[in-house]
Amino acid sequence: MNANATTSQGRDGQTFFQPRRLGHVNLVVDDVDRSMDFYMQVVGFEEAYRRPQVKAGFLSNGNTHHDIGLVESSGPLGQGRPAGLNHTAFELETEVDLVADYDRAISSGIEFDRTSDHDIAHAVYGLDADGNQYEVYADVIREWRQARHGVVTKPKPNWTPGSTPPNSERNYHRDPEIRRVKDAIFHPLRTTHAVLVLENFERAFETYCTVVGLSPIVGDADSAFAVLGGTCGERNLGLFRARDGRVPGLHHVGLQVWGESDLNESLKRLASTGHEIEAEFDYPTRRGVFLKDPDGIRLQFYVDRDPGAEALRHCDEETALFLV
Repeated sequence: MNANATTSQGRDGQTFFQPRRLGHVNLVVDDVDRSMDFYMQVVGFEEAYRRPQVKAGFLSNGNTHHDIGLVESSGPLGQGRPAGLNHTAFELETEVDLVADYDRAISSGIEFDRTSDHDIAHAVYGLDADGNQYEVYADVIREWRQARHGVVTKPKPNWTPGSTPPNSERNYHRDPEIRRVKDAIFHPLRTTHAVLVLENFERAFETYCTVVGLSPIVGDADSAFAVLGGTCGERNLGLFRARDGRVPGLHHVGLQVWGESDLNESLKRLASTGHEIEAEFDYPTRRGVFLKDPDGIRLQFYVDRDPGAEALRHCDEETALFLV
């Protein structure tokens, strides 16, 4: 059974993995150096490390080892694909959970795309029904800054879950030190969510709930849209149907900023740089802007006035795209 298939386990309420939250979003870009500059100078992340041999760069502000990953289309990881989503990544509690959940999934006939040893984390990759790749991973090193910084050239060894003794520690930081890039235009706390537009909505919904193990916060497989989250209770993934000119693929990546006053100052700085916002929105529960990166990938910078999801249960699809 493919990992994007509808399963009886999903209908019965059984899940395989059980992630805490969205850990990062990995993007395909046309020029990784240009995009690294943009995500540092405009978006407001620090460079965590680079892998020049595979034309990749990674950015973080301390929330985790990377909030945003970038791979160049012309490189071996980009594989000639156009700019857009490479994968969404969901953080598990421990590697013990990763291995046990993977074994249960394989025993139930679920097939995955690949597995990987990232030194600081071990990961399993699969595909949803539209071909969007997702990653479920567990950190195996707590002090990631010591293990991954600067230029990383170490090749990745072959690894499958259970081939090495699984780490039982919760290696994520419960209260991380968030760094603020003073001279950047925006100041994100972290990457909080991604929104996907799907042709195969029902099957993708089943995959993210059954295999990945996210829980519906708003909507279900029959709804116009759905919002899913991990055990932390956050809104981590929005799923929308492809229709009315809504193109399948990544709609946007959500970045929470420090507060409304900080957002106001960011917009003033942005106006003096020549960068244009795509849209600005102001709802009782959320205020923010949409801005596109050099490759046209849409980013949402926002502050929540009311972190609850109640407003999403009573709004139309177009409004929901702003509030996920």
